[in-house]
Amino acid sequence: MGNDVKFLVVDDDPMTLDFALGALASLGYPTVSAVDGDSALHLVQQDRQIQAVMLDMRLGKGLTGAQLARAALAIRPDLHVLLVSGAHRTLQIARQDLPQHVELLPKPYRRRDLANCLSRLL
Repeated sequence: MGNDVKFLVVDDDPMTLDFALGALASLGYPTVSAVDGDSALHLVQQDRQIQAVMLDMRLGKGLTGAQLARAALAIRPDLHVLLVSGAHRTLQIARQDLPQHVELLPKPYRRRDLANCLSRLL
């Protein structure tokens, strides 16, 4: 699979971040990462090659994943956004406040689940 869509992956948990980066790389996607909302927004503003963001709903400090998604889309409305969370209810609540083209992926997920979600997103 894979292509030239560059992903920004945002998660404050190092193990989860490593898993997501590895899964995307195994599917052929180039990646960059951030561990908080401020760093992620800076990357969205500075790196115009980023075409998609994969965000955990719960980031340790600062913005939540949903807030970050809204802020990133305000800066770059063309971004593809994938929100990930182990709290399924949180994902459903977030869905109400986000554009329809934002995809949701519940944790835990497998590489195949991610690939299926990306085929809908991109």
